[in-house]
Amino acid sequence: MLEDHAEFGLRAEVRQERLVVAFWGELDILADEVLAAPLTRLARENHRDLVLDLRAVSFLDCGGLTLLCRARDGAQQRQVGVVLVVDNPFFRKILRLAGLADTFEITGDLESALTAGAEGSPV
Repeated sequence: MLEDHAEFGLRAEVRQERLVVAFWGELDILADEVLAAPLTRLARENHRDLVLDLRAVSFLDCGGLTLLCRARDGAQQRQVGVVLVVDNPFFRKILRLAGLADTFEITGDLESALTAGAEGSPV
């Protein structure tokens, strides 16, 4: 576990040659401020496609979206892929309303995310 606060946190592990970052709790402006640097450091150190798992997230607002966009932008700079795992229909709606649904590859489960783009990286 990298960061663990009362309302949010993240855990990271390498699975099937991808860096899986599982977020939990409330992804808001405070989470963005606290988790942005560790997430960036993890991604830079691993040079792998990213899977951002939001299944344990209970709240998502513009601060959380900013965190996701930072991760996406960093992945594009490193020429690696990024996949979001989102099983909450409300969060999918937030991504769509914010105009971000088409800027991420989104799956509903981790196994699909781990096989996404398997034919050729980046995802």
